[in-house]
This record gives sequence, C-alpha cells and structure tokens, in this order.
Amino acid sequence: MKPHHHVLIRFLGVFIEKSTPERPSSLNIAAQNQGIMNKIFLSLLFFILLSLNGNAQEKWDLERCIREALDKNLTIKQTKLNKQGYDISGMQLRRERIPSLNVNSDFGFTVGRVVNPATNDFETENSLYQSIGVGTGVTLYTGGRVINSIKQNDIYVAAAAKDIQQSEEDISLSVALTFLNLIFAYENVKIAEDRVKLTEGQLDNMEKMILAGTRPEIDRYDILSQLAIDEQALITASNTVDVNILSLKQQMLMEPDYPLEIDLPEIDVNTLSPLENETFESVYTAALNNQAKVMAAELRQEASELDINIARSQRLPTLSIGGNFGTNWSNFDKSPIGYTTLRIPQSGVYINGEPALLEIESDIPTGFEPVPYGDQLDNNIGYGWGATLTIPILNNYAGQASVERAKINVINSSIQTEQIKQTLKTNIQNAITSAKAARKSLDAAEVSANAARIALKNADTKLGLGSLSNYDYLSARNRSDAAENNLLKARYDYYFQIQVIEYYMGRGIRLD
Repeated sequence: MKPHHHVLIRFLGVFIEKSTPERPSSLNIAAQNQGIMNKIFLSLLFFILLSLNGNAQEKWDLERCIREALDKNLTIKQTKLNKQGYDISGMQLRRERIPSLNVNSDFGFTVGRVVNPATNDFETENSLYQSIGVGTGVTLYTGGRVINSIKQNDIYVAAAAKDIQQSEEDISLSVALTFLNLIFAYENVKIAEDRVKLTEGQLDNMEKMILAGTRPEIDRYDILSQLAIDEQALITASNTVDVNILSLKQQMLMEPDYPLEIDLPEIDVNTLSPLENETFESVYTAALNNQAKVMAAELRQEASELDINIARSQRLPTLSIGGNFGTNWSNFDKSPIGYTTLRIPQSGVYINGEPALLEIESDIPTGFEPVPYGDQLDNNIGYGWGATLTIPILNNYAGQASVERAKINVINSSIQTEQIKQTLKTNIQNAITSAKAARKSLDAAEVSANAARIALKNADTKLGLGSLSNYDYLSARNRSDAAENNLLKARYDYYFQIQVIEYYMGRGIRLD
C-alpha cells in the first residue's frame, strides 16, 4: 500500500473518532453500535485502498524505461553540465566587449614617518587613512581574439549539444537491447512451461496405460527423465529473466527489490523492413547525416581551426581606454579654528646700504580641528582618463609557437574525426553483414522447425498406434523443441540486427 493511503486511513480514523460526540450513559449501547459501524467502514475502506493499490501497479513499456534511464543516467548529467560550462563561457566572452566598472576602497593605519596626504609633508605620527576610487575601461581592439573566441565557443556549445544527443541515443539503444533480451527470456520461459506441461500430460497418460496394463512400468522412467530435463530448462529460463530484469533496473538506477513489471510487446519479424538489402553507401550516408557523434567531431574540427586566428591575435596590437575617479581621507587633515596676528622680524633687509629692522604681520592659527569626513572626500576629488596601445614586437617566440600548436591541433582534430568515421564504417559493414547472416539463419531455422513439426506429428500418430517407443518419441520431441528454440533465437537475432541498422539510419528505437 502506498504511503498516502496510510495517511488517508489515519486521517479518517481520527475524523470519525472526533466526530462521535460524548453520549450520556443511557445511550452507551447506541454509542457502541456507532463505534462498530465506524470500524466496519474503516475496514471496508482499507480493503478498497488495497485493491486500488494492487490495480495501480503500472507495467513499464520500452518508452517509459528509456525515459527513466535518460532522467537518471549520470553520464548524461555530466554531459549537460559540460554544455552549461560552455554557455557560461559564451556569456563571459560577450561581456568582454562592454566597459568594465570597479569600485575600490583602502583603509589602513600607519605608524612612524609618513606623508601627510593633506599637506604632502613628512610627519612622524600614527595615522588613519582611507582612499576611495572608481575605475572603468574598455578594450577597443584585440586583433580579433574576442570575436573569434565567441564564434569558437558557440561551436563548442553546438558540439556539446550533439554529445548530449549521442549519449541519449546510446543509452536508449542499450535499454532497448536489454528490453529485447528480456522479451526473449520471457518467451523462453513460456516455451519451457509449455514443455513441462506437455511432459506432465504424457506422464499422466503413461501412468494410466501402466495401470491398465498396456505399457510396462519401466516406460515411466523415460518420461520422468524428460520431465527433469524440462524442469531444469524452466529454471534456467527463469534465472535468465531475473538476470535481464536486474540489468534493466541497473540501467534505470533502480533498487534491485523494486517490483518492476514489464509490458511485453509482440515481436513480429514480418513487419520489419529488409534493411539487410540496403547498400553500404546508403546506410553510411544516412548515418553521417544523423549520427550525433560524427556531427560533434566535425564541429570540434571547425572550432579548432579558429584557434589559429585566436593565436595570431597575440601578435597584433591591442587598444584600450579607461578612466578613474577617486578621493581620500586622513586624520592628519585639520583646519584652523582661530587666528592671532603677530609681527615677525625679517632679517637681511638693508635700506641705503644700512641694515634695517623690517617686521611683517602674519596671521597664526591659534588651534586646529579635524576636517569632517565628508568635506575631505569632497575636497580631495581627482579624476583622469587615458588610452593604452600595446604593440607586440618580441615575445620570445610565444606568439608564433601558439600559432604552430593551433595548426597541430587542427590536424589532430581532423584525424579524430576521420577515426570516428572509420569506426562508423566498420560498425555499419558489420551490422549489414550480421543482418544478412541473421536473415539466412532465420530462413534455415524456419525450414528446420517446419520439418521437425511434421516429424513430431508423425511420431504422435505412431505413439498413439503403439508402433513407436518412448525413447524414439522423446527423441523426436527433443529435436522439435531444439528446432523451435533455434527458430526463436534466429527471430530475435534478426530483429536485433535490423534494429542496429535502423539506429545507424536515424530511425529511432522501437519494439513493435
């Protein structure tokens, strides 16, 4: 039962308990009856919920299994994070073309001989200071580095999207093949169960004939031996189902004890297109146009070619302009609060060649007070602007080395792209060859199975007439069972090979 069912039952129980009012002692019997009715109601509700829960167990079809695997696959999550990194890099590169703006502030304490920022004189005194500044700048020309980097990053974003697509297609194919193996395993279980039932029926008939005295008792042991073989085959088939279910759960990151029920589709090879007759050129051309791995490699090769232009920009001039605005404060900055006039004698004054006494009146501050913080910031404002031109002339071969390395990366990227295409060619060639072989095996298995069915039918007739021993009959039946099993394997093998070709041609994954 699902957790919300438990919550609902507890809620209803509390509701009924609280909704039953306190009754006088004269109504105890009625209250007891009401309590019994409440319990009956809860019991009925409980069983209804259990029934709903049992019926609500959904069967998982291939589409749902693939969707679950794609949602939980860690490789796909990593690939998506990789694309998000390129998206962030793209936003950063585009913003390199707009001005920067930064605010800074320094606050400190000095001890000893320092320069008074208010008078620019040296003073020996402990002091506090603060500076505030705003700076801005913009790069006007970088030799094409920014624009080429933006183009390159956009290509990397597209390649990362193809990586995600390829990962999703690979996971989908893997889940589909596991699902197909599971269907095959269930088919084997069904066949094994039918064989056990058939052998049990033969054993029952043999027991009746032995009791009637028409067959010797020793004939029972041939059938018992066959029954043991059939039961062992059933156990093996059931174990194969368990293994494939576990594999499917692991691909969907499910717990092993999850009650997974599979919606088994009907597999009919007659509905398949005979893709084994397609030419290699047609399948390969289709694969080049839809295989995400190939397109991602081609995009990265294109992006690597832009590295050459980006490296060359290191040898071109760069031009940028900027400006700044700032002010400062210091506890050294003080203003006078009063003045007194003094006459100060001046030496070295002569009149008609004779020394004379000359006095000059001067206003001398009588006291000082600190200049307010806001006034200092307003009085000490300064600003400026400028342009910077950088022309690379000699940089120890760094620029040329970057260009040469970029050219090597282009060659390496083209080789990687060609390797992917060569691997794709090999896989498609193998897929077409395997599909043709699977078709031939299927045709041969159908002929063999038809012949084995006719032989078994004749053996049934002879056994009924008493002209065939149990050993010969069981031999005919075993040959028929083996032929049917080979036919089943051939059908699924052919179905699998066609699915692989359809995958390369971009027709998606389907089991119907």
